[in-house]
Amino acid sequence: MKKYIAAIFLSVLMALCLVGCGSDEPAAVQKNEDGSVNIRDNNLYYVKIEGKTFKAGAKIADIEKEGYIMSDKRRDEVLPAQRYSMDNDMKNAAGTTVFQMKALNTGSEKVKYAEAELGGFTIGSYNTSEIAEETLALNIEVYGGLKLGGSYDDIVNALGEPDFSHKHEKTDLLPAYTTYKYSSGYRGYEFIVDDAGKISQISWNNYDYNEK
Repeated sequence: MKKYIAAIFLSVLMALCLVGCGSDEPAAVQKNEDGSVNIRDNNLYYVKIEGKTFKAGAKIADIEKEGYIMSDKRRDEVLPAQRYSMDNDMKNAAGTTVFQMKALNTGSEKVKYAEAELGGFTIGSYNTSEIAEETLALNIEVYGGLKLGGSYDDIVNALGEPDFSHKHEKTDLLPAYTTYKYSSGYRGYEFIVDDAGKISQISWNNYDYNEK
């Protein structure tokens, strides 16, 4: 009897571990009639960092355990209930910013940023030549194996044709680049492809992952 109870407990524990983080990739996503993905499918929203997968809703504290930390000032700031933040820099042990995360609070009480959930993720810049080596070394990827340095064709193969695109001309402050967006309500992906045709920035947000 004790062995039976222990087996049940272990099964429940393993199921809970699959929510938010782990090494397994999310399940297959829903497809639209034209073959593109359903951008509202929760299984689209994850980031794989050095082999570990963190889904929308993962605890930021769990990501920090892997060595990527918010500034002390930001960690102690309070996020009101049912709110999300803009991008927050996440630094490695050497103090270099390697990616950004959006903090999310789906609860009914305010929480500190360090206790919040993962509501969004951003990596990269306007041009691949501007991306720190420390960031590239992480080999970070999102749904469909999309990663920095990929191409527009990679994006379309993974997600289908974008909902919106805009070509930005070169200015005194920024290089030329093109933005591609997929969105539905509080969920979506955005990519920047630089003037060399390479994916230089990847961003996603999912602020209502706990809803269907």
